[in-house]
Amino acid sequence: MKPYIKFSILFLLIPVLLFLFCQGSGSDPGKTGDIIIRSEGLRIKWDKFSGGREGKVLYSDPPYMMILYLHKGITKNLSGIVVEGGKGRWKRGKTPRPFWSPDGSFFVYRYSGEIFIADEFGKKILIYNKKMDTSKETRWSIITLEGENYIFGPSKTGTGIAVSIDDPEISIEIFPFPVIDKHCELTGDGKYIVYNNGKDIFVSDLSSGTKGIKISTAQNCRPCASPHNYAAWLPAPHIRYNLHNVKDGHFVKELKAPENEEIYRLNWSNDEEFAVHMFGSRGNTRIHIRNVINGASLFVGNGWDPDLWIEKN
Repeated sequence: MKPYIKFSILFLLIPVLLFLFCQGSGSDPGKTGDIIIRSEGLRIKWDKFSGGREGKVLYSDPPYMMILYLHKGITKNLSGIVVEGGKGRWKRGKTPRPFWSPDGSFFVYRYSGEIFIADEFGKKILIYNKKMDTSKETRWSIITLEGENYIFGPSKTGTGIAVSIDDPEISIEIFPFPVIDKHCELTGDGKYIVYNNGKDIFVSDLSSGTKGIKISTAQNCRPCASPHNYAAWLPAPHIRYNLHNVKDGHFVKELKAPENEEIYRLNWSNDEEFAVHMFGSRGNTRIHIRNVINGASLFVGNGWDPDLWIEKN
């Protein structure tokens, strides 16, 4: 074969080779932009698991943020967003703890002691209010008050505050008691709060004007709230979450880890029926989506701090 013919064939193959290279998870997102990983098998499993609904998991794979579009079987790297975290207690404390907005159009996350709002195209803005506690371990969520979007989390004095996304200088003290130690979350309807006071987990009806009801026993951590009815916390060992009724604090049931797994960092979706969690404290980052009602699980991949948004029926 003549040299110029060989060169022509190689030139024609270059676009194909570049395309295949960018599909793999081993490429450098800083140079190639978004990484696309396709899994038709996962798409089919999710379709059966969810009843054909759209769904997307936001998670971190330090130093990058990722989105898994379950209904498409596509994973995308948000190359414009850099995050911290990883194996080891100190690094795990720095992980971004992302949280989807109720409509799934944007999310909040933490990076290097600051809180950001971002969308799934990698565009982000800093949200700063001098009252906010943005230290490691804290997680900020998104709530809607009278049609406006706020982020909710702990203040530096230990109260629960909502900070306006449109004007971060505006803050509202939702929970006025200075007892929160890093972890707090509202139910999706904004009526109840679950929080850690540094020793125990409490749930409170915000209209009651009280610090609430203790729901934990012995070692506890990682409280979270559902859209309406549940508060949950993580006992030791990390093989289950305990679910409680937010109205009276009564124990409802255990959400057990899948067989031979741990359960850690449980986060509810915008739908009461579905939640997501990662494997646990030993460095393994296996992500499972859960049907909270019947306990069914679906393994969807590896990553830190997953949060799930799902299309409403």
